Amino acid sequence: MAGGDGVQEQLKVAFIPGTGRMGSLLAGHLARAGMSIFVGSRSQDKGLQTAQKLLASCPNARIQGGSNHEAAAWANTIFWSPSGSLQERENLVQSLAAYLKNKIIIDVSNVMYFFDESKWGQTSSVLLNQKALGVPARWTTAFKATFYKLLEELPDPQNPHHTFVAGDDEEAVLTTIALVESIPGFKAVKAGGLSNSKIIELLGPLWLFELDKLNAGGNYRSGWKYAV
Repeated sequence: MAGGDGVQEQLKVAFIPGTGRMGSLLAGHLARAGMSIFVGSRSQDKGLQTAQKLLASCPNARIQGGSNHEAAAWANTIFWSPSGSLQERENLVQSLAAYLKNKIIIDVSNVMYFFDESKWGQTSSVLLNQKALGVPARWTTAFKATFYKLLEELPDPQNPHHTFVAGDDEEAVLTTIALVESIPGFKAVKAGGLSNSKIIELLGPLWLFELDKLNAGGNYRSGWKYAV
């Protein structure tokens, strides 16, 4: 399913949920890139309402909305960005297990602030969710060190921001890279196997917030960027 125009034709991309800042922004950008999108939510009505808002901004897009269960059943590729405690996230993924088997799941959440510092670098939310799911799925990571603000005002494609893509399934990694790079101003960087998510999550929002504060007033914009 990876690479070129075939991504638009073959992928059915759900956001679980797609009603938060990251989920709704990514859903809008991928819809504009030609993907078929399903916005999920704990509330079916909220999923439908968010889909309608996105359609108002890109009326020719293919967007629908509903519950998280409907989203998981419909999609072959899922962006995973739930809120709540680690246990609440694990409960959600377990409740969707029957619909997620063997599908690509792109974890864009970063919840290292839930971990005691003694556990930093020892595990990650995506590894915990992979274990909690209990059935085979093709997990990858992306956008874990990306502020939602960078998705509101996209970076200059000539000076792109980079996101680490880690995963153990090569096709899932290539599909994730294609999705990342369908959004103007973003470039994917292969980051090895899924175990490297233990490192990637440490580059997350709390540290980036600190950098923003320390560099307030300067010509600084949060995000992971390589010289190109």
